[in-house]
Amino acid sequence: MRSQLIDTQQQQQLSTMIPVRYRILLYLNIFLIIVDICINTFDEFLAPNTFGQLIIFIIQDVCIVLSITLLIVMVLTTYVAQAGLLCLLLRMFRFSIIVACFYLALCAVVQALILVERFQESTFITSAFLKPQVLALYVVQRTFSVLYYYGMKRAAYRLSDPHFYQSSKWLQNLWEKRRMAATGAAMHANSAAGSTSTALRCSCCEIL
Repeated sequence: MRSQLIDTQQQQQLSTMIPVRYRILLYLNIFLIIVDICINTFDEFLAPNTFGQLIIFIIQDVCIVLSITLLIVMVLTTYVAQAGLLCLLLRMFRFSIIVACFYLALCAVVQALILVERFQESTFITSAFLKPQVLALYVVQRTFSVLYYYGMKRAAYRLSDPHFYQSSKWLQNLWEKRRMAATGAAMHANSAAGSTSTALRCSCCEIL
């Protein structure tokens, strides 16, 4: 009875700690998304000169890197990952991770093209968008940002599921499926090895 009471108290303490993780994760992701939205919207108005725009672009890239790092850290610190099901989590959140990495690469390319054009001039110019390749990548980056916001917010809400942070029937079912799959694979390998050895024996008998 005492051990059951201790387990119940521990589960209650864990359940009270989980919402704090929810709020931290959601607030940080929402804050980083808002910063990126503001930079994408007002970077041409906030930058007083080329060096100012360089600083703004660095802030944007740092926010994206922090967002990706936060997502990976939260995935690695879940109970599911510590239980040995990291591959399952990576499959579940690979969309958000791939989209975020691709968006970071797009931002870096667009920022580099814009800064190269503007550093060649002594004054802050807007003619960088007159080049079709710069304008095309700029439009693609701004359009792809919507998918990035969706992916990161989706990952944040999915990581807010309590099943990721404590033992549950859902996790036990996953372990059972994994154990059955491993057992089936082992039985299949043994049967394949047995049939191969039988075939070799038959061929040897025929040769003799």
